[in-house]
Amino acid sequence: MARPVLADIEALNAALDTPVENEAQALSLLQRASAIVRAYAGQTWLDDDGNLDDVPDDVPGVVVSMVERATRNPDGGVSNQETVGPFAWSRSFGDDAAQRLYLTAMDKLVLGSAIGASPLGIITTTRGPLETPAVSTYWELPEGVIW
Repeated sequence: MARPVLADIEALNAALDTPVENEAQALSLLQRASAIVRAYAGQTWLDDDGNLDDVPDDVPGVVVSMVERATRNPDGGVSNQETVGPFAWSRSFGDDAAQRLYLTAMDKLVLGSAIGASPLGIITTTRGPLETPAVSTYWELPEGVIW
């Protein structure tokens, strides 16, 4: 059973400012984008019955943004970096353009805030099996020697 999408087609229509032509394709993209967001966030936002539960308000916007990028650039060959110069405008082709659905750095920031993730982390200070042995093993005194 497919999980419910985190954003609906109406929200996508509003973002695109026009109704989607192929609702089945739009629903498929929303499903895949929702899976990416769930994987990144580490949460499903589903209750025991498989219905959406307590989805943060910003999450649907991230899903819609991902699908909007993919539908505005359906071939994935052109990145959204356009510049206007003194002679003409140009489009650049980037490595990320081939990935139709992806999280931008801003999407990740919004998701992190929505799920309450802290930018702080833990850095371990031990090196596991390379840990330095106790000093006493190096400085064992012969029997009978007293300090």
